[in-house]
Amino acid sequence: MIGGAVDVIAEIENALVAHWSHFGQWPRGELHDAGGLLWFETPIRHLPYNGVIRTRLGERAAGPAIPRMMERFRARGVQYFWIVHPSATPADLGDRLAAHGLAPVERMTCMSLSLADWEPGPALPDVAFEEVLSEDALQIYIELTARYWEIPDDERDLVAELHRYWGPGRAPGRRYLAVADGQTVGKAYLALGGPPGVASIYGMFVPPEARGRGVAGGLTTAMLGRAKELGFRRAVLHATEMAVGVYRRAGFIERCAITVFATASLWSDEH
Repeated sequence: MIGGAVDVIAEIENALVAHWSHFGQWPRGELHDAGGLLWFETPIRHLPYNGVIRTRLGERAAGPAIPRMMERFRARGVQYFWIVHPSATPADLGDRLAAHGLAPVERMTCMSLSLADWEPGPALPDVAFEEVLSEDALQIYIELTARYWEIPDDERDLVAELHRYWGPGRAPGRRYLAVADGQTVGKAYLALGGPPGVASIYGMFVPPEARGRGVAGGLTTAMLGRAKELGFRRAVLHATEMAVGVYRRAGFIERCAITVFATASLWSDEH
């Protein structure tokens, strides 16, 4: 049992790393794996488009490596985040980041679900869940993403460029929209490029004006159904405090927590 739990946690971590690595694999980005740190950079200055996504530092190396990495981001004038996984080393990484002025801004609950015995619940009668395949749908998805991350107007074109590069057929995953009465009421991303057999759900966003009608749960069900059809054995995610209940009701189990340190809040009270 313990070994199984550890394996699931490793899959959650590796899925997260695989997902964020693609930002650095955009032609205008950079992905670096050196000296015990894995990080990505893009020309987008706003969160979350620059960050450290894995840390495996020894006690001695951590002393100079942490401020050196922070200075690299500061010199570029970008906001950035630093994820502290359960496996991150040194064990006091969070304390070291805080000592250098990087604040913990989000504690995320990591969860998993076995797809072997999962069955979808009742469908929502008035909401359709559609994969993003057209340019018009992609534009709507991009606009919701910019709202989700509160991207300033002067960087929205760059964010759109990134998403169009990783558009349908090129991205290692599937984008989904929820539509009700001709209006888009939610979006989410089903990532399929992580560990073998493991699908991940990221970027779930239902605007405040559309909440309370089960949209997040319906999007989750649509993506889990697709992942199961494609032969995936497990789904994983990391949830904000507000979203944990949605995923529990879908059948997800809490496995561990990660802490996100960053130079600014990830989002406002809208989330």
